[in-house]
Amino acid sequence: MTHRMDKLVVVVTGTSRGLGRSLAEHFLNKGCKVAGCSRSVSTIDNYSYYHTILDLSSEKEVRVWIRTIRLQFQRIDVLICNAAIVQSALFLSLTPGDLMESFLSTNIAGVFYPIKEVSKQMVSQSNGRIIAISSTTTAVHQEGTSIYSATKAAITEMIKILAKELSSRGITCNVIAPAMMQTGSSEDLAENAHWELEMLKKQTIPRVISQEEVCHVAEFLVSNLSSAITGQVIYIGLSN
Repeated sequence: MTHRMDKLVVVVTGTSRGLGRSLAEHFLNKGCKVAGCSRSVSTIDNYSYYHTILDLSSEKEVRVWIRTIRLQFQRIDVLICNAAIVQSALFLSLTPGDLMESFLSTNIAGVFYPIKEVSKQMVSQSNGRIIAISSTTTAVHQEGTSIYSATKAAITEMIKILAKELSSRGITCNVIAPAMMQTGSSEDLAENAHWELEMLKKQTIPRVISQEEVCHVAEFLVSNLSSAITGQVIYIGLSN
C-alpha cells in the first residue's frame, strides 16, 4: 500500500452523521478520495467526497455501489464499516422481534455485504485495509445491550476469520471498539443518566471518548506502520 495518504481511495459507511461523518472528513482532510453512503442525503461538502444513498442490508444495492466506486477510481484501498444502529437499552426479554431483525440487517448484513464486495477488489490489488467499528459493550456485558452487543460480537468474529483468509494477499482486517462516545445514537441512550453512569464506571478510562480519537486510530490502521497488525480488536477507553 502506498505511503501517500493523498493517493488512497477510502470507503466509509454511515457518513451522514456521527462517527461516520467524522471519519469521512478526517480522511478528506488528509487528501484522500472518500466514498460514503447512508440512507439519507449527504451532509458533507467536499469535491473529493462521493455520496450514495442506499440500504446497506440490500446485497444488490451494495454490489452496484461498490462496482460504481471501482469503475470510477479503479481501486479501493480502505473500507471502514461504521454504519450501525443503537436504538434502545432494553433487557432482552423486553426487546421486540422487529427491533431484533433491524439490528441483524443493519449491524451484520450491513457490514457483511460491503466487506464481501470490497474484499474482491482488494484481492485483485493484493493490498487493502478493512476496519470494522465495534464497541466496548461486547467486553463489559452492559445490561440492555444484548442484541446490539451480539451483533457487534458477530462482526468481531467475522473480522478475525477474514484476517486469516486475506493475510496472504496483503490485506489487513481489524476492529476498533470505542467506549462511550458522543454521537446521535449514544445521546439517545444517555438520556437515561443511570445507564450512562453505569457504562462510564465499567471503562478503564471513565470518560467520554472523542470521535477524533477514533479517527486517529483508524488512520494508524490504514498506514504502512500497521502493515503487520491484523485480526486485532483495539479498545479505546477500556483494557481487556
